[in-house]
Amino acid sequence: MIEVFSHRHLYFQAGQRYFGENYAQECMTKAEEMNSQTGFEGICWHFIGPLQSNKAAPLIKHLGTDLKCVETVSTLKLAQKLNHAVETLLKDIGSQSYTLGIYLQINTSGEDTKSGIEPDEITDLARDIVQSCPHLRILGVMTIGAPDDYTCFDKLAACRKILAEALGIQDETTLELSMGMSGDFEEAIRRGATNVRIGSTIFGARDYSKST
Repeated sequence: MIEVFSHRHLYFQAGQRYFGENYAQECMTKAEEMNSQTGFEGICWHFIGPLQSNKAAPLIKHLGTDLKCVETVSTLKLAQKLNHAVETLLKDIGSQSYTLGIYLQINTSGEDTKSGIEPDEITDLARDIVQSCPHLRILGVMTIGAPDDYTCFDKLAACRKILAEALGIQDETTLELSMGMSGDFEEAIRRGATNVRIGSTIFGARDYSKST
């Protein structure tokens, strides 16, 4: 997955179809820009940053079925907001064929500054989402982890096993592991990552003070 900062059309033309964004407003703006042009059919967006529950509806309204996954779900409230927004979208477009994928974000480092649920909260949250959010599908788990602490990757793999058991999935490897960024994605891959977030390696460092 590529986190899009600029020149995204060049990567699309080169065959890249999955793009990630950290900020809701940027994601909506870039999606609108690409939708206003021809030749971008088949784009798949992953939202990979913190998402406030009040931004769930606007995000889904703007991206529509091009939004394939929100990787940062860690509360039932956010899940239910996303589910309601998808329900509204389906009514608007007259379809029932779209389901939004989500990952459960896990705090594998135990840091207060990191978002995500604790590993022992996975089972309850997963079951609550399955029961109350029919328009969402739990596809895997995601973590940010602590810098240079590769045990966070191992902990996420263990969390995937817990999630598989909670969902009644026999083969845990069918669930995604979203972990690893520009500084540690190679180690993350060695430890089983199926999705890595490597925007700054491709596009260079960005000025976060200008992001919303």
